[in-house]
Amino acid sequence: MKEKKYLSITAMVMIIFVGVFGFGNIANNFKATGTGSTSMFILGAVIYFLPMCLIMSEFASYAKDRTGGIYSWIDIGLGSNIAYFALWSYFVANIFYLPTLASRVPTYLSFAFTGDANIGDIPMAILSALALLGALLIGLKYEKSFNKVSTITGYISLFVAGIFLVGGIGMYLGFFGNPATELTVDSLMLPMNTKESIGNILSTFAWIIFAYGGSEMVGTYVDRVEKPERDFARGLLLSALLIGALYVLGIISIAAYGTTEDFSHISLVNAVISGYAFMGNSFGLGIWFVKMIGFAYTLITLVALVLWSMALSKAVFSEAPEGTFPSWMTEKTEGGILRNALIFQTILSFLFILITTFGGKSAGDLYYKIYDMSTMSFILPYLFLGIAYINFRRKGHISPFQISKNNGVAYAVGAGITILNIVAIVFSGYNLNLPLAEQMDTIKLYYGGLTMFLAIGVAIKMINFKDDKKVETEVKNV
Repeated sequence: MKEKKYLSITAMVMIIFVGVFGFGNIANNFKATGTGSTSMFILGAVIYFLPMCLIMSEFASYAKDRTGGIYSWIDIGLGSNIAYFALWSYFVANIFYLPTLASRVPTYLSFAFTGDANIGDIPMAILSALALLGALLIGLKYEKSFNKVSTITGYISLFVAGIFLVGGIGMYLGFFGNPATELTVDSLMLPMNTKESIGNILSTFAWIIFAYGGSEMVGTYVDRVEKPERDFARGLLLSALLIGALYVLGIISIAAYGTTEDFSHISLVNAVISGYAFMGNSFGLGIWFVKMIGFAYTLITLVALVLWSMALSKAVFSEAPEGTFPSWMTEKTEGGILRNALIFQTILSFLFILITTFGGKSAGDLYYKIYDMSTMSFILPYLFLGIAYINFRRKGHISPFQISKNNGVAYAVGAGITILNIVAIVFSGYNLNLPLAEQMDTIKLYYGGLTMFLAIGVAIKMINFKDDKKVETEVKNV
């Protein structure tokens, strides 16, 4: 019998790092709130990301043979019905993310060859489709051994981020010239002394959740960790510390290369490479530096696309109760790969790219509106996970790894995560600083979108339930 190959803690950390850490989160948060983003990233890491990783570690340690990740954990705590809606919300949020991630591959490739984002709509669509196809083929053929590639890519991503951090922090230490932005204690903090400042913090807190989201993807690999009750927790906690620290240092470093005014003229898509372009200008490195970073991010993004595709299919389709989805969607190959689910996801992503590229302005606007409507769906599974953890401990389940043996402490952690996700859901669509009448369109878009997608989820569940009853009736009548 062939000996089973296990994921090391290092491989786990690199998978999480590639899937979660996004330099775009640094650039775009700095663009929006300046160096005050450091306090938000620290706060997010301490009160949200670290506790969330602890909760996932306890669940994974308890359910070490289940590969559904966040679905499995919510199922244990709240049952299959609530887990289904968490699953559906997770799918809705991420199925729109896949083509967005795929479109970044040609953007970064353009930087690699030309030093700028010089790419038309049709070449963008073709190359995005090829990225999706490549991710599909890699997932189908190399799923079991892909952790080696993701580990190497994680080191590359860490090295590229390290260059940026060393240069920026070195400027503040006086080694490499004068930084573009002056740092003070006050500039690193977001003010909280007025209603307006508190409203701004509440409105941007959802961004921090998005920045730290994605670590749950490693839950689909728990069966490949030799001692999940120990190593899974270590991997998650190391990842939380690493990613949190890099986000904080990243904000400080990017401030050394440019001001918020400099970044205000740059699109969200190009902000990643532009940060390195500002660094290159500061050190006189020339266009070759931007091209090198473009190549690196092309590889990093392609690997992230493969990881997200595989994790999404496993989280959504590997453990869904029979009858939740058509049977062909949950079929596995002899190697345990959800081939049909991966193909289905890829086809959907292809269609989204076709709509935005060839459907005309109206079709493109409609797609991006639906994409915005799916935003809230990303937070909902984390909300359910916090509630599931409280119920998990209330039922008396004992995991080899526990946040605390004291149920009061555990309840407090679960309640904290639950409350923070409620805050994110409420204030990512509602701004305290604006009159209600002025933001009704935004409120309808976000909360109406969440309601619409949940209603679609209810319809899918009912349709499949009716089909099951029909089959049962036909069997009884034979």
